[in-house]
Amino acid sequence: MPVSPKRILLVDADDARAALLATACREHDPAWEMVTAGDGTEALARLESGKFDAVVAGTSSPGLSGIDLLRTIMVRHPRTARIVLADPFDDEQMLGSLGAAHQYLPEPCQPDELCGTLARLMELDVFLTNENLRRVVTRIQQLPCPPTIYFRVMKELAQPDATAGSVGALIAQDASLTAKLLQVSNSAFFGLERPVVSVPEAVQILGFNLVKSVALSHSLFASLNPPAVGELSPDRLYLHSLATALLAQRIALGENGDPAMVDAAFTAGILHDTGKLVLASALPDHYHRAVQLAADELIPQWQAEANVFGVSHAEVGAYLLGLWGLPAPIVEAVAWHHQPGRLESRVFGVLAAVHIADYLQSHLLPASQRRLAVELDVPYVERLNIHEKMGQWVDDAGHL
Repeated sequence: MPVSPKRILLVDADDARAALLATACREHDPAWEMVTAGDGTEALARLESGKFDAVVAGTSSPGLSGIDLLRTIMVRHPRTARIVLADPFDDEQMLGSLGAAHQYLPEPCQPDELCGTLARLMELDVFLTNENLRRVVTRIQQLPCPPTIYFRVMKELAQPDATAGSVGALIAQDASLTAKLLQVSNSAFFGLERPVVSVPEAVQILGFNLVKSVALSHSLFASLNPPAVGELSPDRLYLHSLATALLAQRIALGENGDPAMVDAAFTAGILHDTGKLVLASALPDHYHRAVQLAADELIPQWQAEANVFGVSHAEVGAYLLGLWGLPAPIVEAVAWHHQPGRLESRVFGVLAAVHIADYLQSHLLPASQRRLAVELDVPYVERLNIHEKMGQWVDDAGHL
């Protein structure tokens, strides 16, 4: 199937700045069709006359403000990716844009940064070439945006003088997130001799990258928070996701040791079942049917979802996280964590760590939930020549 050209709408009252960004984007990828609009009213008219894959708008413009524009697009054109440009030092701008945008970039925005962000968004078609996923995404009226506390934490971490104390003070304002951070830092993975009782100490132990991951996952679970559908309890799902993240982190640390990959393994592990929450929240009746089908046919949950929706939670979750701008290794690991063998890679990476951790943790479920256990992709494990290490990883799973 031929890939249609990507259409991107830049909304900026400054014609010269809009022309500069549009030119940079065209040079980055000549296949992108760049269209500009001077204000929100003109932008909406262009959106009504044709489909756009992404809209980039500042927070202020004559007439309809950039934030109001993005909120209108969220309702009228929910599948269009929304990027907001805002002053990182203006709390009112940043907080006003929350819930309206999928991604937030600082203003003034450097052309390279905008081009890179758009390139990652355009690559999401690797998932949407699946017509079933396209239909499911279309039926979800509004894909969620990153939660407020995540943006607040990200902003604080971006400050050059950010410390464990300053980040901890911000997180301490959210009692639920505080509890999650203390829960993670006190897990057996870190092997501490005494309990962690303060948020700054938890931030110090986890490091800024893991704090971002915990903040995003916790806020996502809290914001979607569907009622329990069959076996899908958000609290129970979070505990499984956290255990998977910690084990994936340990596996990656022992197998590779690269700090960036270890952190990515944790992030992918804690977010790997995000699609379950999206499907259960947006399409509860259909998701209940999938849960029932898994129970009746004694098949894995992801296969039951594929029978009902045409795709599983893995692809849906990967699409959402890609829309939010998470790095490719994390999106890839979420997309294929049940079927890693579909990729040709023979190199151990984030995907392998998450697949094995998810498999091992699911087999530690209570007997009543064992039918939800994940299958191990044995040919994939053998292809990576890591099958002899499974025994050690089983022991690690049992001690987390």
